[in-house]
Amino acid sequence: MARLMALDVGEARIGVAVSDSSRILASPYTTLRVSRDEARIWSAIQHLINETETEGLVIGLPISLDGQIYEQGERVQAFAERLKQHITIPVTFWDERLSTVEAERLLAEREQQAQGKPIRRGGKRLKDGWKRRQHQGIDAMAAAVILQEYLDHAAQ
Repeated sequence: MARLMALDVGEARIGVAVSDSSRILASPYTTLRVSRDEARIWSAIQHLINETETEGLVIGLPISLDGQIYEQGERVQAFAERLKQHITIPVTFWDERLSTVEAERLLAEREQQAQGKPIRRGGKRLKDGWKRRQHQGIDAMAAAVILQEYLDHAAQ
């Protein structure tokens, strides 16, 4: 088997994650800045596909909690349609509901562990300064959450 890549497409950044070659584990990879020059985005994504030897792309699709696709989901679908014209690997959409929330939780736990603090579970909001510093990490981690959910579902 070959690697899969996931994209968490936002208005300012695109989080990127990749799987291992056995398609068991997803890991955050990088974050791309969205540019008005889409040719740069297509080129950057193709470069990452080549660099990681990816053979399939999973794109997180924002679906509302009521199961509908609204404005942001439509933007992601339109982005994917334009992207397909510039890549040759297959593209699959995956429901990304709550992936950013899960990514924030995982990154907060990682930071607490690194500081030697006990992990606090619950609804404590992250500090704004921490959030600003961690945006890129959150985007790539959200892509990893999307990809891991996809891999787990495919393994069933």
